[in-house]
Amino acid sequence: MPAPTKTVLLILAGPAGVGKSTLCDRLVSEVPGFERVITATTRPPRPNEQDGRDYHFLSEVEFDARLAAKDFLEWAWVHRKYRYGTLKSAVLDRLPHTSLVANVDVQGVRSIRAAAAQLPLLRERLVTIFVSPDSLEVLRERLQGRGAVTTEELERRLQSAEIELAERNSYDYVIHSGSKEQDFRALLAYWEQARAKVAK
Repeated sequence: MPAPTKTVLLILAGPAGVGKSTLCDRLVSEVPGFERVITATTRPPRPNEQDGRDYHFLSEVEFDARLAAKDFLEWAWVHRKYRYGTLKSAVLDRLPHTSLVANVDVQGVRSIRAAAAQLPLLRERLVTIFVSPDSLEVLRERLQGRGAVTTEELERRLQSAEIELAERNSYDYVIHSGSKEQDFRALLAYWEQARAKVAK
């Protein structure tokens, strides 16, 4: 039998619309021993989303209470409209037993890195991956293809994307987004590399 390998925390970041959620979901469904970190948000659920499965949907008051209790590993305003955050318990309680994957905004990645400096478990197991679109025009097409996005929202997301793209070289790995299949193969390859490093 192969020696047991240490668990890893894969953090996927990148602009809205590049397919991070799809990659997270596929990794969890196809790779044994992976679970998704369910993050919290103040944005309302989309029609197909469920509380506790896709996100922990919190009211502004609930989010404030968890913030005051220092329950978050990271949190941030996203697109200047809603807050997102990763609860400490969602990561630290589970990471010793299972590998985790999370879709986190670039501001959140900065906060997690800062937290990792104080938390040895997190520092040893953290792997950051940036999912990068070919261009802002390709990203525009993808966002428009999702439907129900206003012109104002589209422009706001593209402005955010430009800022996010400037940080991609600070990540452990970058997936240059192509087809869904190409992206997933790249994710698996990077996971194997990261797992080998963590196990040393």
